[in-house]
Amino acid sequence: MSVTPTSTEQSADAEPSPTAPWRLNSALLKIVAIGLVAGLFSSLFGVGGGIVAVPLLMMLAGFPAREATGTSLAAIVITATVGATLYAIEGEVDFARAALVGIPAVGGVLFGTALQQRIPAPNLTFAFAALLVALGLWMLLGDGTEAAAGTSADTRTIIAALAAGIAAGILAGLFGVGGGILFVPALAALGLGQLSAEATSLVAVIPTVAVGAYRQHAYGNVRIRTACILGISSVAGVYAGVLVALAADESHLRKLFGVLLLATAAQLAWRSTRAPRKT
Repeated sequence: MSVTPTSTEQSADAEPSPTAPWRLNSALLKIVAIGLVAGLFSSLFGVGGGIVAVPLLMMLAGFPAREATGTSLAAIVITATVGATLYAIEGEVDFARAALVGIPAVGGVLFGTALQQRIPAPNLTFAFAALLVALGLWMLLGDGTEAAAGTSADTRTIIAALAAGIAAGILAGLFGVGGGILFVPALAALGLGQLSAEATSLVAVIPTVAVGAYRQHAYGNVRIRTACILGISSVAGVYAGVLVALAADESHLRKLFGVLLLATAAQLAWRSTRAPRKT
């Protein structure tokens, strides 16, 4: 006996229904709009875009949390690749430092995706939110001279960057973000200016989300069609974000990024309090 999906189960992946063309078009437009916004945030702040894509997929498209996470990771592969390419053309990418934080993140994302399937996340979410608050305040209150652009990092800073890469990967697997929220501060501490840190972060994001999306697909948490629509529609937002970032003052980008971190922390804490508790 077939079961007719309820209205809460409708999504951009649903088969076209001749009796409800507006519902289908409305769902598709929501996905496209989410992609545009995610692309803008991705290239403007050097993050994957999952910071906005995951909650918007849950709130506007009705995705369950795990499917929003997995689908976001798959879409970010396209988003981050386009943004990183545009920044590389402008000469803003440091590939060596991208590898320094990106390679450890691949191991972290494998652990994070496995962990997500096994434990409830509220406590981890609150801890992550607290970390984002600390980083956000550092970006807002600092003057950007903690590590001047072009200087070499000492051993402790490199070790901290490696640890940040692992942590970023774990968070990518747990929450469907690209890891840029930790990559950017780590790269700034390694001596990159704000713009170069954001550009280089996108390169580090690519292998992280590619591995994370592969694992999430194995768990059945990726809607391929929606991920493709999100990724392709994000391209226009990515291009606009790159143009704005290249023209903006780096100190302003730093403070805007700090505001983004604080807003993300508040959003994650809110989502955690709203999430149903496992018994």
